[in-house]
Amino acid sequence: MTWFREWLEGGGDARPATDGARRPATSDPRYTPQPTPRADTPTGDHHPGERFGLPAYGPGSVATLPRRAAQFLLDAVLAGLLAWVFTFPDPPQNWSLLTWAVLMVVPVAVVGATPAMVLLGLRVVRLDRPDSPGVGLLWTLVRTASLFFVVPALIVDRDSRGVQDRVSRTVVVSSR
Repeated sequence: MTWFREWLEGGGDARPATDGARRPATSDPRYTPQPTPRADTPTGDHHPGERFGLPAYGPGSVATLPRRAAQFLLDAVLAGLLAWVFTFPDPPQNWSLLTWAVLMVVPVAVVGATPAMVLLGLRVVRLDRPDSPGVGLLWTLVRTASLFFVVPALIVDRDSRGVQDRVSRTVVVSSR
């Protein structure tokens, strides 16, 4: 499972963590060894998205997990309501999944945001071309297929990117 952790964290140092620092060559009896932080663990000085050149807060910063969860729920409710409009008076059943997939693929591929993302001030950005408005159809399909199972979205790395963002080379940022 270490390969999976390293993949989530974007590589990193594979050496085992040390339990404490070595005692320096000093005769000071007041010396207390302090734990040595690992090279691949975030410290208080780092923020999500820093290694991609993103700011700590404000427009362009990595979106928080609660905002992303709210966006997911709003898009799911919107998809269910739209599907219900077409299947009324019967419940939408699996038509809501199809509607959700269309809501996730088309707008993100073209403009980089679903309707709920626009409402909450979020945007999906490709890491290799952050200035382009959309993510592209192929990467959006990969991202949506990963997001469909929900659990990959809950497995986040130190940059608050879910598995769906890692495989599609994207990050969700605040647009305002």
